Amino acid sequence: MADKNPPRARKRPKQSRSLFTVNAIQQACLKILRDEGADKLTTQRIADVAGVNIASLYQYFPCKEAILSDVYDAALDDLAQLARQRFTEIQARANASLREGLAAIIDMECEQLLVLQELEPTFFREYQQNFDVHQRIDQLTQSLNNPSWETWLDDWLSKHECTGNPNLRNLLLRQTLQGNLRIAVQQQPELLASNEFRDELLNLLMAYLQATPKPTHAP
Repeated sequence: MADKNPPRARKRPKQSRSLFTVNAIQQACLKILRDEGADKLTTQRIADVAGVNIASLYQYFPCKEAILSDVYDAALDDLAQLARQRFTEIQARANASLREGLAAIIDMECEQLLVLQELEPTFFREYQQNFDVHQRIDQLTQSLNNPSWETWLDDWLSKHECTGNPNLRNLLLRQTLQGNLRIAVQQQPELLASNEFRDELLNLLMAYLQATPKPTHAP
């Protein structure tokens, strides 16, 4: 089944006054989520807090979910910038050992998902696949002529004594980590903040990367 796409803005502002209005709407949405909770989020409440006419809001957004889409896009940009700023720390831990590097990656992934999950849990669970922080990070890093997440991970794994097929372990490692995190978001989002959960994920990935090969199929 194809991923469900969230509602989006009707149009993008071009003039300074329009930019101001849309920004006020986005900031009002964030303020309501932070101060009042998601159950208080309506287009009328957003318009009231933003100080704009409800008709002006509907010029740009068909519903509150379209505003949330803009808010989530902005959050992804912020997370990508934070990931870039943290790269020195991540790289230092990755250079220390395989286990330290994986722990750093798991910590960052969980923290990123916590930010997105806590904004508006119901919206994020429904449209999680449309707000991919890895894609946003890759767009940023490659615009700066840095390697993509996949390329960096593949290069890093090759420097350690990892078992498994070199052509598959990057893919399987990413899918295992992201698959478990995706399920946690959908079923038990509180696990993202749990050190026990992060440790179990780390042990799972380490068991795969350091397992004794046992081929079961003839070449």
